[in-house]
Amino acid sequence: MSEQKDAELQKSINEIDARMYELLMQRTELVKQQSEANVVANSLGREAASIKRLLRAHKGDFPEYVIAKIWREILTASAFLNAKLKISLFGGQEHDGCLVNIVQEHFGSNVECETFSSFGQVMNALTSGEAQLAVIPCDNHDINQKPWWSAFSASSGKHLQIIAKLPFIRRKEVKDPEEVYVISRSAPDKSGCDISLLSVEVENEVSSSTVVELLEEKGFKDVKVLLMVPFDSEGKSCLVEVNGYIQADDSRLSGFEECIKNISVAGAYACPVSL
Repeated sequence: MSEQKDAELQKSINEIDARMYELLMQRTELVKQQSEANVVANSLGREAASIKRLLRAHKGDFPEYVIAKIWREILTASAFLNAKLKISLFGGQEHDGCLVNIVQEHFGSNVECETFSSFGQVMNALTSGEAQLAVIPCDNHDINQKPWWSAFSASSGKHLQIIAKLPFIRRKEVKDPEEVYVISRSAPDKSGCDISLLSVEVENEVSSSTVVELLEEKGFKDVKVLLMVPFDSEGKSCLVEVNGYIQADDSRLSGFEECIKNISVAGAYACPVSL
């Protein structure tokens, strides 16, 4: 390639870079005009849907994974223009450093993380407003010995909900990645392709397979009991996944047999993308 041709191409690339920057600044000004509640409130579902639309329309050689990462950075930075996003994390030796990496991979490099040694401390930081979000590992043995999800029911009065499961963008070459739940003081945002989490309290003699059968009879799809632990001396609590975005007023959540003592929505998350 001649030096003249190379210089012309570089000039065109520089012009595109300048336009990209100007468009990003224009986008930022539009975001600033939106109401604060609309910008800062949980919008992970809409963001997930936006990224999926971009990936479906993607053409050319630019890596899909990088496109998704760029958009995640833009979306998170836009949502928190006036202050950093603060997240409380559950630490512990087995997850040391890993959760921070997962959080930064999704929410961007500008996020502020604080690690705590107990589940209670993580939740206190969230409920007090010290943090906007909380992150806990899905497979932590100590946490999962107790029905932590029961605090996310509407009747608890704490207004906590699981709003995401990360990583959202998954690399096909990474088998069995570390997974975390993201918890918020607001309800999850609908993405259009979601999985909901239910908190189900049952009598001691009820098995996980019975829970699956009862929920399937109500019309729930792809039912999976993730955890089942003692709730009190007379019953157990289950964390259950079902397909779709389920709301608290869903008629299928009522009219169960006596063996199911209570059932409520603990949250929902956008189905992940594999690249």
